[in-house]
Amino acid sequence: MDRKGSSWHAMVSAVLLSGAVAAAVAAATVRLAAPEAPGVASVRLGEITAAYTTRAAAEGRTSEDVRAWGTALEGALDHVAERRGVVLLPARAVAAGAPDVTWHVEAVLAEFLARRTGASTAPVSGDGR
Repeated sequence: MDRKGSSWHAMVSAVLLSGAVAAAVAAATVRLAAPEAPGVASVRLGEITAAYTTRAAAEGRTSEDVRAWGTALEGALDHVAERRGVVLLPARAVAAGAPDVTWHVEAVLAEFLARRTGASTAPVSGDGR
C-alpha cells in the first residue's frame, strides 16, 4: 500500500472512531439526563363518583354544584398525580401492584371544595395521611 492509501485508511478510521465516541457520549447524556418515568397509582373513581351522585341526588344539588364538583375532582386528580409523580388509572384498569391513592384524592377534593365554599379545612399533609 502506498502512502496515499495508508493516509486515507487512517482518516476513515479516525472519523469512524470519532463518530462512535460521539454516539456513545450522546447516548449516555440522553440516558442520564432523561427524567425518571412516572409510576402508576390507582384511584377508585367509580366509588367516589357514585358516593357523590347519591348524596347530590338526596340533597337536591343543582347542575352548577355538580359541575363545580367535577371540576374540583379533575383538579384533585391532577394535584395528586403531580405531587406523587404518578399516572393515575381507574382501579378497575389495574390488575394488581399499583398503590391505591383514593384516600388522597378524596382528601384533596374535600380541601378544594371547602375552599370553593369558603369553609376552612386542615391542609393535606405532605404524605396525604
